[in-house]
Amino acid sequence: MTLPKRLLLYVSVFMMFIGFCQKQQPNNPTLQELAFLVDVNASKYANAIGSKYLFDEFKLAKIEGFQGSHLIRFDAVDNIIELKKEADEIRQLSKKKQYKIEFLDGSGTYETKSFTNSSGKIEYSFFEKRYECSKFLVYKKERIKFEPAKPAKSSYEQEVPAEFVNQANAYYLLKLSENNPHLVEIPRKKKALLAFFGNKSKEMAAFLKKQKLKPNSEEDIIKIIHRYLD
Repeated sequence: MTLPKRLLLYVSVFMMFIGFCQKQQPNNPTLQELAFLVDVNASKYANAIGSKYLFDEFKLAKIEGFQGSHLIRFDAVDNIIELKKEADEIRQLSKKKQYKIEFLDGSGTYETKSFTNSSGKIEYSFFEKRYECSKFLVYKKERIKFEPAKPAKSSYEQEVPAEFVNQANAYYLLKLSENNPHLVEIPRKKKALLAFFGNKSKEMAAFLKKQKLKPNSEEDIIKIIHRYLD
């Protein structure tokens, strides 16, 4: 076999090998590429009472698009999804990537979503999907607030230690008929809720009163949004 023919054969075999490898490894990013090291002992939270996590222990979960199961927990104060790689290595999943996380114990399915905050800016966090139909989706956000320590104002008072305080759940709406991909918080206070309904505010006020619905009840929220978007 002449040298040019041998060279052509080698090139052909090499290209076939490359093609095989590409088929064997899906074109998906790896968790290593999407994760960052986390400092779980941040000094600002030292000696704080309570926990900033929805659940303290890591739980096994499946992450859509990735093989196998992974140890996951949620930091509700800093809006971080933590992933435990090794006994002494905890990583943070990127806030701006889209993840769907399903816990193997059946405790819920969470998704990372963008949302409009109270200042009108776009942020990213994790939400639990609570309801889905052809017109809209409702997501729940469990919230924990960090309250810094308060020093004593005089020798007669005691210092108030820092603590993590559980707050009421917030609910968010995604209308499937709109091109807006960002979740919008559903107000819990009646006045703000009626303003949320725009030109349907009077109609919705009458509906809430007749049905005795409360915007701080998940079941009632779903009924309210159904009527609003019908």
